[in-house]
Amino acid sequence: MPISELLYKHPLPLVLGIGASIISNSSFYILLYVPTYGQKTLGLPAYTGFVATLIGGVVLAVGSPLFGHWSDKIARPRIMVVTAWLFVLTSWPCFFLLASWRSLSACIFAVAWLQLLKAGYSGVLPSLLGEQFPVATRAIGVALGFSTAVTIFGGFAPFVATWLIAVTGDPLSPSFYLIVTAAMSAAALAVIQMRSTRELQTSLEPSSV
Repeated sequence: MPISELLYKHPLPLVLGIGASIISNSSFYILLYVPTYGQKTLGLPAYTGFVATLIGGVVLAVGSPLFGHWSDKIARPRIMVVTAWLFVLTSWPCFFLLASWRSLSACIFAVAWLQLLKAGYSGVLPSLLGEQFPVATRAIGVALGFSTAVTIFGGFAPFVATWLIAVTGDPLSPSFYLIVTAAMSAAALAVIQMRSTRELQTSLEPSSV
């Protein structure tokens, strides 16, 4: 299906798909930025950020399929809403921990926790995105929605984090980006939940003869 036809016929699912994908991508690139952040901003040895990122990657690799499997048993948006709001609530404390206790253990704990949240979110995201589109438009809808979020909110994440530190002088400011992008995804998920509830109610209504 041409992209123009997708935009014409299914604009809302596409926008919601982009919105739901935001925190998955912003958190991925912010966590990749941790080695540079630790070395340039916090003055930590280079190996600290790389070890923490390696351990966090293991948490993500193990956690994603487990959360994906769990999402087959309970409502997918529910898991994602919880993890999105945990991003909102705990991103600043994690960066505060990094900046206050500049050690390998603090870095590992903060990165592993954020990667666990990302596993809970991203392990469920592909299935949720697929459910937003009819079969005929699913491939291009998921691809366009996710890749748009990658480009805008993922690719620019290290730049935004560096800019925030330069402008504010606050080493905790990269957490603001995570908080804002997580809130944006939580808003998209709220709309997805409302649409799902409405569609379920419609399907349960007796059809008129």
